[in-house]
Amino acid sequence: MGTVPTGPFPPNWRNLVNIQRLAVAGLAVFASAALGTAGCTKTTSPGSAASSSAPAASPTRSVSPTDTVLAAVKKLNESSYRYTLATGGLSGQGAVDPLGKKVSLSLTGKLSGVNVKWDMILISPDYWMKIDFGGQNAALGIPAGKWMHIDQTKIKNASGFGIDPSRTDPTRISGLFDGMTDAKKVDATHYTVTLDLTKATGNSIDAATLTKMGDKAKAVPATVVLDEQGRLASLSLDMSSVDPDATINSTYTDYGAPVNITPPASSETVEAPDAVYRIFNG
Repeated sequence: MGTVPTGPFPPNWRNLVNIQRLAVAGLAVFASAALGTAGCTKTTSPGSAASSSAPAASPTRSVSPTDTVLAAVKKLNESSYRYTLATGGLSGQGAVDPLGKKVSLSLTGKLSGVNVKWDMILISPDYWMKIDFGGQNAALGIPAGKWMHIDQTKIKNASGFGIDPSRTDPTRISGLFDGMTDAKKVDATHYTVTLDLTKATGNSIDAATLTKMGDKAKAVPATVVLDEQGRLASLSLDMSSVDPDATINSTYTDYGAPVNITPPASSETVEAPDAVYRIFNG
């Protein structure tokens, strides 16, 4: 990282931030809205394209596994939904309103032996975070018990903040699937997918994660499960090449059900201090 906040730090503070960033990488895939994911549909497998010698009118068109998975990703942009997330020592749930460009997430668990509670609210273009590092907030320069409003002009490393409020696709899931190199159909609802994270676009994965993964970033396995309407029911991303406990699992339910995502109360909100930008910009 670059400059760090001043003050006495717990011995494992770098591990806390590094693990948080690993969680961020997973969140970019699973945790939030695929706002504006229409761009994903530009990827079409060679096998799905019509041959120039094929009959002019084909009775049926076989849809490739790649197109099926991309279509499922695109559906995240069409209605609200709720989701769960589990990665390493963290688990939680959230909701998404893609039309209103709203996302919420609440995670709890233990990282590097520290109890962590991490909440996020995005009501584009505004973004708030509240983090409890188990009594170590003061050492890290992070206010305890307060929502921090993130100033977009101070974000230098969008991927480090997990959700990028400056983009129409703030969680950058479309960028991750731009790096999908393979999709295989297992059965009617299950697919195995390979993602080349070096080809992901839109700051989907931060440079530190890619560096740590090395060549393994070019072939990250994932599992996609669809529901009966071709929407995402669950996703699993295997990031174990970064950390043995880095498999990230998420489920998607309640498509179309109303969600209530509102800004934190002003009495519970502060502007994020400079320490937060020094840590997360990295």
